[in-house]
Amino acid sequence: MDAAQEGGRRDPAIHAEALAAKTTLRRKMTKVRKDMTPEARQAASAQMIDRLVKLPAYQNAQTIFAYASMADEVQLDAFIERAMSDGKRVAIPWITDKGTMEAVEVSSLKSLEVGMYGIRNVPAAERRVIAPEAIDLAIVPGAAFTVEGARLGLGGGYYDRYLGNRAPQAERVALAFDALVLPRPERHKIPMEAHDIWADVLVTETRVLSFDKRKH
Repeated sequence: MDAAQEGGRRDPAIHAEALAAKTTLRRKMTKVRKDMTPEARQAASAQMIDRLVKLPAYQNAQTIFAYASMADEVQLDAFIERAMSDGKRVAIPWITDKGTMEAVEVSSLKSLEVGMYGIRNVPAAERRVIAPEAIDLAIVPGAAFTVEGARLGLGGGYYDRYLGNRAPQAERVALAFDALVLPRPERHKIPMEAHDIWADVLVTETRVLSFDKRKH
């Protein structure tokens, strides 16, 4: 049992320590990501997509939960277009409240509008919510990862709640720049709590790592 969850209750002191460590690491890794040139980011993203579409998790998926990338993230527009052209149903997040979201089907990237937090959304008149249990594959963002599949989220807990509680069956594939994957001596610098989700597969511009989800 996670020490912070001993006795069925989260230890406030341990949780506060974990939050502080996550915040410090998130700031560091966010700067690393933002310091990449657009050209390097685009090239790395294309390499990741090429690896991603060859995975059985992609090839066997009917419904995919991705995200509309912001400027400094892995660029997924080409992947979303590819998935739709392959006949797959694609959804992106719709932020419904603090810490909560729904998966909304995308019919065209051109119709997306900028909404809360500068995130591109499906316009209200076009929103069709997809049931969480219908999602086969989830493309998971993160501020940092380890070679064991640990994930440092972006700070809101949206994916932890949605995938951990509502769509646990979805295969979680994380796309990350190599620079955001912590080397093995630093693997414990992401303090994973009981509610934090792990990646099932990690794809970077140079490699694919698969993990045993039963251990998580």
